[in-house]
Amino acid sequence: MTSKEKMVLAALDLLREAGLGSAGINGVVGRSGAPKGSLYHHFPGGKTELITAALRTAEARVGDGLRRAFDRPAPLGDKVRALFRATGRAMEANKFAKGCPVAAVTLDLDEASEALRQVCGAIFDGWRDAIADGLEEVAAGDRRQVADLILATLEGAMILARARSKKDPLLGAGATLAGVLEARMLPRRRPVPRRRR
Repeated sequence: MTSKEKMVLAALDLLREAGLGSAGINGVVGRSGAPKGSLYHHFPGGKTELITAALRTAEARVGDGLRRAFDRPAPLGDKVRALFRATGRAMEANKFAKGCPVAAVTLDLDEASEALRQVCGAIFDGWRDAIADGLEEVAAGDRRQVADLILATLEGAMILARARSKKDPLLGAGATLAGVLEARMLPRRRPVPRRRR
């Protein structure tokens, strides 16, 4: 692994653990073990360029996972439950010490962070589209809105899971959302008239 890759992964870990404030130059250098001078060599734009690279890594990893979750032959409810269960297992494996780096950065942004705001917005849009592409049971005009609902519920449930140090919020939110979507999206059956005796 190159020193540049080590720095990107170190920044990504720090973002997942404690947000934008934790991923300063000194923190990344300390976590990666790379010389401080090499950071500016690889990232002449400084912290913003480094954080953008880390977020792009998260974008690719999470996007691949979302595509795998939704680009398979399964009912919509099963896809949603599986995604929330898998996320719960992943968070449990890291002892609920790490969350979504894109959400963490987004929450830390201020008025001077427009470049990172645009990066985060584009990543969330890409994740939404990755989900929407696998929503065959949903009317084409509604897919993005439903995908936003799934993504927003997932992000919120991750925050609750981390706060409570348990995966129950993810499992509960996934099961509830799946049930709501199944009830809303499945074709409505007409009641069968009763025969008179």
